[in-house]
Amino acid sequence: MSDYERVTYRITIDASRCNGCNNCTTACPVNAEMRKKEDYDPNDRVIAIKNGVAVVINPFRCDGDGVCMIVCPQDCISLEFIPLEEYEDTTSVQP
Repeated sequence: MSDYERVTYRITIDASRCNGCNNCTTACPVNAEMRKKEDYDPNDRVIAIKNGVAVVINPFRCDGDGVCMIVCPQDCISLEFIPLEEYEDTTSVQP
């Protein structure tokens, strides 16, 4: 099964409410994967801090555990269960 076929969650972040605390990126078990420095690709992360706010980088890695929502003090992260056949990548990364 490909990573795309596993996706059943859509993660969204309200950037207007994010304070850039980095709690979500620290807590995410998918982002905690250990790699050699030369193999690290920042685009593999589900969430990253860009220009002081959290943004979704790679929604296809999200496993839907919701830890990011729990640790967010601004309550700006939401996670929605969706049927696979209805999944569309609606995220956009602003540099």
